[in-house]
Amino acid sequence: MLFQRKQILCTNCGFLCWFIQHVSGEGSYKHWEIGKHIRNDFQAGTFSGVTENAETEEDLHFCCLRYQWVWTSGSKSRSDYANADDVRKPRRCIYYIGYQPSFSPEEHKELQREAQTRATVFKATLLGALIGAASAILAQILYLIFVS
Repeated sequence: MLFQRKQILCTNCGFLCWFIQHVSGEGSYKHWEIGKHIRNDFQAGTFSGVTENAETEEDLHFCCLRYQWVWTSGSKSRSDYANADDVRKPRRCIYYIGYQPSFSPEEHKELQREAQTRATVFKATLLGALIGAASAILAQILYLIFVS
């Protein structure tokens, strides 16, 4: 293999978030940031990744904002279903971005877009500089050939 992605932990990723919905399953849902202490508790095995807020009657469970896996506490009938043990394991992920406290999952997505844009601009600028340098060298060679 020429290139192999390094193994990462979902608990270190900025796309790990709470998926929050009313216990009835009705109505809208939202994604919220998961704090560092909950991430640490989950990775240590002292938290299951699922909880319920009795005041608002909402279910909260871990979610990958880039949908690399879907949380399940029951049977895993699909290959992308993951439970707490699966999420705690190192995995290879093309969307991984390091978690930065106080940034929402959507803001992490924007940070990733900005990083990709910067990389694309850098590559385009470098390619332009290489083409310009090659053109200048070719022009000098042609000048020397035809003038001499």
